[in-house]
Amino acid sequence: MRIGFDLGGTKMLAVVLDGRNHIQGKKKARTLGGGNEAVAAQIAEVIRGAMQDADITAGAVTALGVAVAGPINAEKGMILEPPNLDMRNFSLAEYLQGELGIPVFLENDVNAGLWGEYVAGAARGYRHVIGIFPGTGIGGGLILDGVLYRGKLGAAGEIGHITVQPDGRRCGCGNFGCLEAVASRTAIARDLVLLAANGQSPVLAEAGATDIRLIKSGLIARALDAGDSGVAEVVEQAAGFLGIGMAAMVNTFDPELIVVGGGLVEKLGDRYLKPAESMMRRRAMRRLVADVIVSAAALGDEATVIGAADLAERAVKSR
Repeated sequence: MRIGFDLGGTKMLAVVLDGRNHIQGKKKARTLGGGNEAVAAQIAEVIRGAMQDADITAGAVTALGVAVAGPINAEKGMILEPPNLDMRNFSLAEYLQGELGIPVFLENDVNAGLWGEYVAGAARGYRHVIGIFPGTGIGGGLILDGVLYRGKLGAAGEIGHITVQPDGRRCGCGNFGCLEAVASRTAIARDLVLLAANGQSPVLAEAGATDIRLIKSGLIARALDAGDSGVAEVVEQAAGFLGIGMAAMVNTFDPELIVVGGGLVEKLGDRYLKPAESMMRRRAMRRLVADVIVSAAALGDEATVIGAADLAERAVKSR
């Protein structure tokens, strides 16, 4: 057995998996604050809950993979300064190994999610894969010749911060015109707030969505289902920018497959993916893009825990 753990700013999930990635037990909880020790203690407690649900002890677990938003130091098992998480410069792997007696490995959450799709989901059977995950921002990951590529600092795949619109909208990173500043759910929501405020979207106006925090993927999908042309135009524009970013990835890495995942894709489906793919095929080099497959991720939230667990087990075996 191995355990995958997804540590997010609002929730945490521990899943016990067998050798075929079948879930044997799980435990989910809301992520609390309180600093390094308090959050780490909660993580350990949730993992114990998952083992109890699977009716196993720590002795039956070969590895524990913890997926967390960067920045992290995977080699040292340290959480550095992740966004939306009350932990700073903390040796989480060392703490959990001491508490649980299980080998622990940390991985970037987007890398873990892409690897989960690679071993058990939409990317199974491919060796050259790009992962793109639009949401609040846009995360990315790279599998090159069957190997998860992390780069010198472990930060490879920051697809959301390639420039697609010089002198465009300011990004959260401080730059202008980054892909996530124009193609993420946050970028879409910014434009939709204006539609709602101006009375140009009946669905959004009815929902009182003049606050960007109220515009979730499900509400966007509902507006599209209702035939809201203004919302459709905003989504198509954002998808077009995503396609420009995808074309850059095709020209740079020559992939077989691009997997696009996250809540936005789950809710909007082809209404977001198809315009993105169309733009990618217009912008990328024809010889390189001709056989590239674009696919929605298949595993949802399970991708991250499956990937984290599998990577941890591989790390144990390679010691």
